[in-house]
Amino acid sequence: MVLEITQETFDNAVKENVEILGLREDEALDEAVKQFKAQGVDLSKISVQPMSKQEFESLTTAIGQLARLQELKGSPERVNTTLEQLKSECDKGLPQKVAAGKADLYYILLNTYETFKDKVSRTNVLKALIALMTKQPDLLDDRGVQFIIDNLKDQNQDLSLQCLILKWTKVCCILHELNRQKIFDAHILDILKGFLKGNSPVELIRDTLSVCRALVLDDDVRVEFGKAHEHARIIATETLCSIMALLCKFKGEEQLNFDIMLTLTALMVRAEFCKKVDDAGGLDLIKSVMESFSNSDKIIRQSFKLIKALAGNDDCKAHMVKQGYAGGIKDSILFNMENPQTVTAGLAAIAALTLRNPDNSKIFYEAGIPDVIVNAMKHHMAQKALQKTGSWAIRNMVSRSKYQTSKFLELGVEEVLCQDIQKFKDIEYDIKAALRDLGCNVTLKEEWTGKGGALTTGLTRRDDNKEN
Repeated sequence: MVLEITQETFDNAVKENVEILGLREDEALDEAVKQFKAQGVDLSKISVQPMSKQEFESLTTAIGQLARLQELKGSPERVNTTLEQLKSECDKGLPQKVAAGKADLYYILLNTYETFKDKVSRTNVLKALIALMTKQPDLLDDRGVQFIIDNLKDQNQDLSLQCLILKWTKVCCILHELNRQKIFDAHILDILKGFLKGNSPVELIRDTLSVCRALVLDDDVRVEFGKAHEHARIIATETLCSIMALLCKFKGEEQLNFDIMLTLTALMVRAEFCKKVDDAGGLDLIKSVMESFSNSDKIIRQSFKLIKALAGNDDCKAHMVKQGYAGGIKDSILFNMENPQTVTAGLAAIAALTLRNPDNSKIFYEAGIPDVIVNAMKHHMAQKALQKTGSWAIRNMVSRSKYQTSKFLELGVEEVLCQDIQKFKDIEYDIKAALRDLGCNVTLKEEWTGKGGALTTGLTRRDDNKEN
């Protein structure tokens, strides 16, 4: 588990370096950073660059002014001017966010939202909250969680305000496991399910999907064990059918289709959910999306990732290949050959679909995939991730289909892999495994050799100097 400290602890360490060690302020700051990093402390949420006195005074003055306007119910015009200023200050960086949080801006903003009920003021409050709490979600408390639930439940809530509240909810979930659990336990899913109906506006659906993805993140280094898998299981169980229906209804919405593919990938945490997508006709829909947006690099890349996730179910894996995915994947990789990230995702999809499946491997082979794999690796020789994934695809293609090795060797893959070994030492195992399955001469490193005591497995030790 990663260690963490408070901003106050960090500030005190800097102060001690100045007062006790006699360091200049910049030296004291650098020394404190080095000390805490050496101890394994996570400083990602700590402001390590001090604000100037003028910046600090400008920020605190604006916060004080907003507090007075809220208490006295001042003019909305002055309130909105101050809110815009505070949002701008928080957008500057973490030091401003931290200082604003310590000055109770979070509570003042919630009070302002309740005091001023016009749409403009509430819009500016929510924008300021998003700016304040982006990368600083620790400020959320039980009042904030209830604020989210109550406002999302409000049937008369303005659409744009609902979308902003969802955006703020997402910000509160990122990098904070406890917030995710609190929000999920407050039964937000019951509300989100209503937003995922086909009659909801596209922008509301997109923001709802982003919250669903945020609830299944596992990005809080302070927590050893989170509930990402449990959240994904529940969300998938209760929303997959609705999400698949959206994919069918909004075929022309490129950005929404991308969000749906992202969300489906995040929810594929069990083989049973892959089958559920298959049973709902999802394989045809995904293939249709790839064909409709063949020129959209991000949709094709995300489609490859979703295919890889769905391949976790053996039946689903077989159905995809039978439905012509081999040709679609080949064409998509060729069309996006200049983008190494997309090609890498495509090779990973091939590796997943051919893993321990010689029938699939045969279909890919007959579709001309060996040429695509080798050409991609030759075209992007400097891309380590692509070379590694290409090695996986080759290995899975030939490991149970040895007749394919001659084709790969004719294409010059051995030379490519040997060059990779020289350039990328940290993926040497993956490359050598591919060379081994291709039948090439390769020396494998023995990772462990027993020393000392005799083995007690009941097997007779063989004398390598004698014939068997």
